[in-house]
Amino acid sequence: MSIRTADPMFMTGATGFLGQFVLRDLLARGLRLVVMVRPPLAGSAERLGRLMAEIGTDLEACLGRGQLILVEGALPEALPEPTWGRTWAILHCAASIKLFLNGDGDPFHTNVEGTGALLAWAERHGINRLFAVSTAYTCGWSRGLVLETFHREAPEFQTDYERSKWLAENMLAAWSENSGRQLTVFRPSFLVGDSQTGYTTQFGGFYQLARLIALLKQQHARNGNGNGGPTHIPLRIPGRAEDAQDFVPVDFVSRLMTEVILRPEFHGRIYHLTSPERFTNGFIKECFEEYFGLCGGTFTDPAKVLGRCSPDEALLWDQYSIMTPRVVHCPRFDMTHTREVMQAGGIRFPTLDRQRVFRLFDYATAKGWGRSNGHR
Repeated sequence: MSIRTADPMFMTGATGFLGQFVLRDLLARGLRLVVMVRPPLAGSAERLGRLMAEIGTDLEACLGRGQLILVEGALPEALPEPTWGRTWAILHCAASIKLFLNGDGDPFHTNVEGTGALLAWAERHGINRLFAVSTAYTCGWSRGLVLETFHREAPEFQTDYERSKWLAENMLAAWSENSGRQLTVFRPSFLVGDSQTGYTTQFGGFYQLARLIALLKQQHARNGNGNGGPTHIPLRIPGRAEDAQDFVPVDFVSRLMTEVILRPEFHGRIYHLTSPERFTNGFIKECFEEYFGLCGGTFTDPAKVLGRCSPDEALLWDQYSIMTPRVVHCPRFDMTHTREVMQAGGIRFPTLDRQRVFRLFDYATAKGWGRSNGHR
């Protein structure tokens, strides 16, 4: 069964990395959308057009045939009046991905206050169906299987971002308890680039670590280290080789979200959009070593590394300290709901083998690790 309505869906966050892929896939499946962009409208429309062209969507064509409407607005300050008529649902993708509180109030300003403003807007205009993007890490520091349910008790958070998304989920859950309302929550883990092209506009996390390793390679290679072979850099890596990280290609997450949105039988659930395959620290290390031509890394008890770093280790584990807990903390995510959608939609996970990981590195290298073409 598929959604059949002439009424549009209202979408936030279309210019974000995940948002642009979801917008592309929903348009390709024939859905009508009203997309909120920041003022001024002309400048944001131009930027969105460039982003969509990079992933194969002609925004002007969608606007011309009336499948897409762009409106000005901002969260939480200024949501637009629905001059386009009835709205059948909201797709909330807008978010601040800043890990820690800064001077502009984010991530709480956008993620918590923004969600509150959107819920109030939905109530004013009688919109009772909501799809919201959260994060798998609302679980905080978890040692067991993380279920596809709300975490009612506040866990131990590692970042302000996690806390802000947990608070937003609580607000969403409270909103959904009123009769007649339906909430669907998507919880992706760490997003990486398109599995086919490597395309990304988001160069934090996994890419940030790879960039720092590339810098170490350059520094040591200048000293003649390696003599044509791998460059030896003695690095202790906090963590265990057998522990698995959770990275998911953005196109996989977008396709799953699109499938859920278009099929009412899948509405009203929480989905862990996480990896169904183990992507171990040991395999990641092998990919880094082969791609950058390195050797010398060894996994070590984090207590013996963190706070006791050599100069080379400090570049990774001090400069990269905001992500270091992820090397040590490797939660397991229940994917019961997600696997059901995968099976029904014939969706297969694009395995992050060496070829795909190297494609991610190739794209990031070509884009200067986010420093070229306006990517940050």
